[in-house]
Amino acid sequence: MVDAAFDGQRGELLEGRAQGSGARELLVVGTSYKTSDLEFREAVVRAFSREGLGAINSVRGVRESALLSTCNRLELYVVTDSPALTRRKFDDIVEAWYGRRPGEGALYSRRGPEAVAHLFRVAAGLDSVMVGEPQILSQVRSAGIASRKAGNARGILSPLFDRASRVGARVRSSYGLGSGEDSLSDLAVDMVLESAPKRPAVLLVGTGKMVQLSAGRLDGRARKFYVASKRRGTPKWLANSTLVSYKEITKTAAKCDVVISATTCNEPLLRKGDLAGRKRRVVVDLGMPRNVSSAVRELRNVRLIDLDDLAKEARSSKGSGKVRDAEGAVAGEATEFYAWLVQTRLSSTLSELFAWANDVREEELRRTLRRMGRPSARDRRIVEAMGRRIVSKLMARPAEFARGKRALLTEEEKLNLLRSVFGTGGPGEGKDSPRD
Repeated sequence: MVDAAFDGQRGELLEGRAQGSGARELLVVGTSYKTSDLEFREAVVRAFSREGLGAINSVRGVRESALLSTCNRLELYVVTDSPALTRRKFDDIVEAWYGRRPGEGALYSRRGPEAVAHLFRVAAGLDSVMVGEPQILSQVRSAGIASRKAGNARGILSPLFDRASRVGARVRSSYGLGSGEDSLSDLAVDMVLESAPKRPAVLLVGTGKMVQLSAGRLDGRARKFYVASKRRGTPKWLANSTLVSYKEITKTAAKCDVVISATTCNEPLLRKGDLAGRKRRVVVDLGMPRNVSSAVRELRNVRLIDLDDLAKEARSSKGSGKVRDAEGAVAGEATEFYAWLVQTRLSSTLSELFAWANDVREEELRRTLRRMGRPSARDRRIVEAMGRRIVSKLMARPAEFARGKRALLTEEEKLNLLRSVFGTGGPGEGKDSPRD
């Protein structure tokens, strides 16, 4: 069993060695509702919806990449040998689309264990406008799948996003996060009901999850629903609605009391002139980029509620006991996972150690075969197999030591100890591990 386990690991380690083992580092760069306003976030989303990951992947040293884009955040996750170059490229892309250098603090970055902990918190809903918001977990999962399908997430980001999804689901379940009315759409409907007529006519633009949730809360309270969609047929989740085309949005909005929009359109679907008049309306824009022009806010009879308004309105429960416990659980999971990353992915120590042992094996094999004269093919196979078994058994102990939980030594200290004992690497070899 030891032989099989270590031989399987051997292929993985040597593959990483063949691809190069520079100072790989896990880095996340992004912006969210906590650090920037809606205008800036919109520019960042537009930039990467057009640029994609091509420009980032072309940066020297970038090995893996993934993009997490939601209504309240855009974050780039990369594994790179050159974090400074990657961050500079990210800033340049944003500046080109925003038209000026972002303000101080608009963008944030996390490295190494902090990057892992950040993604785990995001997946658990601990970094959302509404603590425990349910939609973000599926968005994290989808981001990981999309990156893996594109070939951008491999040995590090692929397991990172998989683990983040599992941790997010487990923490939510264990601490009751995301139960009840904890979504942005719920908050938006609460704000709508404060100022809309008792039996409003409602226009829903788009058929995504946010719109469906909003419709569910308003069902039974609205006298009429209109649904603007590019799809054919009335949506099953709102049977008593009238389907309208995107061309009819302006005309339909003019006769409705409430408009709720959440689409991925790159340009506003409703502008100031489309909603002018005496009729009082509540317009909720859940889109990113925005579906409704900000100039609509200038109309006296229209109340515009956008993502920033929802963030300000949200009542945070981050001081509650269950949230503090959830934060602790996430931190523990992140520490454990990052230790695994260092030991198996981000450090070249184990692959160098096995390569050293394998070099010794091959050297001794050549000497032995020379002394044997002309060994038969069977004898040669026996000697070669014996050498591989010896290396596998001897190296299993150091690998177990590196992966074991030893409270007295950090992961980097254990790897440095192995380098010193076996004489692999040279001065500065410890740089392979991520830096905080």
